[in-house]
Amino acid sequence: MSGPVCALCGTPAPAPFRAPQPEIAPDLDMRPGEPARSTLRDWIAVCRTCGAAAPDLAALPEAARPVVASDEYRMLSTTVLEETLPFRRWALICERTGDSAQRAEALLQAAWAADDAAAMTEASRLRTEVATLWDGTTDTELGLRRLDVLRRAGQFDAAAAWAAELGQRGPDELARTIIGFQTARIAERDVGRHLISAALPPPAHTPHVAHNKRATTGFWSRLLRK
Repeated sequence: MSGPVCALCGTPAPAPFRAPQPEIAPDLDMRPGEPARSTLRDWIAVCRTCGAAAPDLAALPEAARPVVASDEYRMLSTTVLEETLPFRRWALICERTGDSAQRAEALLQAAWAADDAAAMTEASRLRTEVATLWDGTTDTELGLRRLDVLRRAGQFDAAAAWAAELGQRGPDELARTIIGFQTARIAERDVGRHLISAALPPPAHTPHVAHNKRATTGFWSRLLRK
């Protein structure tokens, strides 16, 4: 039986990557813990023939074809940090095909890649883009993730204002705890990485979240072990 192929050019493509289950708590922006964390570079596949980039090359829509063929797409290889290139390519495809949710995730993953490359200015810029895309969200998880994104981007005034807005929405106890933790970090002008487990008081257990799951429902049940 033949394997998957790139939907745009028919070149044999790898199956979508499946990261191992995290054994360590995720960051506050939901970057998974190890061992999944270290597999970031494998999350986006790049077609060796046409250069398309996606988590699943075989599932690319026809609308991605002109994007991949565009000068803007090709120029990314000369204008962005190499470690972030696959994610930036995928983000551009998502932008041009109207998938804003996937675009935001791709840009955040690019920020993680910039973190790993110690390119802090680029990571901050990418996080600022993500915060803009998530502005005004009413989703609990995205709201909390946006708070972390703003803080880590050094957007302290915006982060403080967003924390206050989240607090006015009547969050549950766990959300209030995370907001309080972030508020303290914002006051200290802290742009560092923090685990969710650091924000939750005992007897909270180690959260486990797979990178490819969106937690719009059952968020807290996936943060805490049963």
